[in-house]
Amino acid sequence: MRRDIAELFELDPALTHLNHGAFGAVPRSVREAQDRARARIERAPMRAFRDELPTVLADARAQATAFLGLPEESTALVRNVTEAVGVVLQGLGIGPGEDVVVSNHGYLTAGWSAEARGATLRTADFPVDADAGKVAAAFAAAVTHRTRLVVVDQITSPTGLLLPVAEVAAAVAPVPVLVDAAHVPGALPGLDVEALGVAFWAGNLHKWAYTPRAAAALWVAPEHRESMRPLVTSWSHGLPFPARFDLQGTVDHSAWAAVTDGLAAWAGLGGWEQVHRNAELLLRGAEHVRAALGTESPHGGIPSAPCLRLVALPEGVATTTESAEALWQRLHAAGFVVPPVAFDGRGYLRLAAAPYNDEDDYARLAGAMPAILGEPAPA
Repeated sequence: MRRDIAELFELDPALTHLNHGAFGAVPRSVREAQDRARARIERAPMRAFRDELPTVLADARAQATAFLGLPEESTALVRNVTEAVGVVLQGLGIGPGEDVVVSNHGYLTAGWSAEARGATLRTADFPVDADAGKVAAAFAAAVTHRTRLVVVDQITSPTGLLLPVAEVAAAVAPVPVLVDAAHVPGALPGLDVEALGVAFWAGNLHKWAYTPRAAAALWVAPEHRESMRPLVTSWSHGLPFPARFDLQGTVDHSAWAAVTDGLAAWAGLGGWEQVHRNAELLLRGAEHVRAALGTESPHGGIPSAPCLRLVALPEGVATTTESAEALWQRLHAAGFVVPPVAFDGRGYLRLAAAPYNDEDDYARLAGAMPAILGEPAPA
């Protein structure tokens, strides 16, 4: 890891961490702030839950919405995007006999949440190298008269693509669109959620904005706010949106209490300048690995996300979930935290770049890949 900032994180220095996008990495200062929040509650639980937490959580929500450029009254705090999907499905009353559209690049828990409520999944299929028009057309083709919701990933988790959300929303109108923006906060500059033409947008703060895990934001268009309720009915019941999401019994609220500290850590690491440096580093790093593997770049249609990028593996490598899992275990045994992805009959590595990475991390992976795959290096 970069020695100048490695001490800011608590990552194992024996591993090369190239998968920040999975669960993020909580800076030491933010973990300590969360510990202090827990300690304050334990010193006087009655005082904390009755009198202090409502103000603390309202402030955290205000800080999160300011960071995202959203009106404070538009956005609730939730634990993660999967919880947000459940909130939306519940609020819309989606159930048996109704369709929800996802994509073949979508995060699986969104579809599982719909199926758990008895809805039927329909899938918009498009390849890694599709252009914006093909993506929007694929979503439109999946919509039927029974479709109640379309879920589109702004940045796709398995493939690291930046999808044309506004074009998809226009193509499927008037069906409401929920944007799975798990990878967006703190990673995608120029965000303008209200201009996308969607009904719902949910983004995790614990990946690229450095808050503790179990901190996310759910934006809801004005016409849907009254019907949105938390999945757990508790002490915030009866309050207007979004305050009704704040106090949910005796769950651990410390992640939300430390949201402000996480956003401060993001700024302290360089803010959008650091995001730009990460994006440039990722391009160089991916090229190191691609050259070592002797494969072609899979990108060429819609753009790759600034924070995630695919590198194609040689033909026949990690083409199934089982073989990708086996390769993951070999990579980890060799000291690399990087996920293989089996997608549409082809295997890839999904690389990320975070402030603690440098070019040597990718060069080290590139040098190790032939041995890990049991192949000679390309000439």
